[in-house]
Amino acid sequence: MVTKVSATRNRMIVSLKHTHEIMEAIKGKNIVRAIKYLEKVKDGKESVPFKKYPSKGHKQGVPQGHPVRATKQVHQVIKELQDNAKAMGFDDSKIVVSGYDLGRGAYPRFRSGSVYRHGKRTNLSVYSIVDQDRKAVAKKEPEKAPEAKPAETATEQVKEEPQKQEKEVPEDANANKQQSVADSEVKN
Repeated sequence: MVTKVSATRNRMIVSLKHTHEIMEAIKGKNIVRAIKYLEKVKDGKESVPFKKYPSKGHKQGVPQGHPVRATKQVHQVIKELQDNAKAMGFDDSKIVVSGYDLGRGAYPRFRSGSVYRHGKRTNLSVYSIVDQDRKAVAKKEPEKAPEAKPAETATEQVKEEPQKQEKEVPEDANANKQQSVADSEVKN
């Protein structure tokens, strides 16, 4: 069964270009490996290659950078994707970041005469196409009091029945004797 798992975040205050480069770096990776990669980028141990938007020109090779603010936001979205997959019953170790939708968010409105600053807004939607069986999500049932075993109740009933019959036989015999005594007195 093919299912789409997604996570969305709107109006992030990060650069659209940095977000695009980060998503291109983790696209096609396993979700666990992508999270580890993003953590290394935040710490400065790994770098993100800037292929489409090279901001560091005149250097040999592919320019690289450490966009920390955008990496934090993308990291949170990927974690949400992982949580959504777990909640749907999928094994998160087999989920791959299939694609993303990226767009410019709405610019904030300022009063007239104010300087236009901090106006970058980015909308990001990350999805994964999952082709695996879901695990059954177990619902907790209320605990019930332990019931007696059927074998024990049957043996208890068998033990109780002969006792009742033994008690009833003498009582019936006494009742018959009393009736016969009463009948003999009536006849006399």
